[in-house]
Amino acid sequence: MKEIVETDECLEFRAELNADEFAEYRQIRRTLHDDGRLEYPFGEKVGGEDNLFAIRIRKGGNARFFYAYDDGTHIWILNGYEKKTEDIPRRELKRARQLKRKYGL
Repeated sequence: MKEIVETDECLEFRAELNADEFAEYRQIRRTLHDDGRLEYPFGEKVGGEDNLFAIRIRKGGNARFFYAYDDGTHIWILNGYEKKTEDIPRRELKRARQLKRKYGL
């Protein structure tokens, strides 16, 4: 089991999810907590990035949450965004990198 830490940025975006998205997020978060990792289609490694992964919410929208590992006992859910294009928006990726640095990940 891994302890999940949700940052303020994560909680802010999480509050914007509709009921279906939130239910799927909770289910995926529970799997991440219990198993310590996610498999596709629920999660994926962000290409070209060290220690940066994405939770994929597909019900009711196309939300994503970035997460990273710390010392092996905690998983930090950093921030989220609504995916509207095939590629990760540069602005969202930059924000996730900044949050990783902020939290020492």
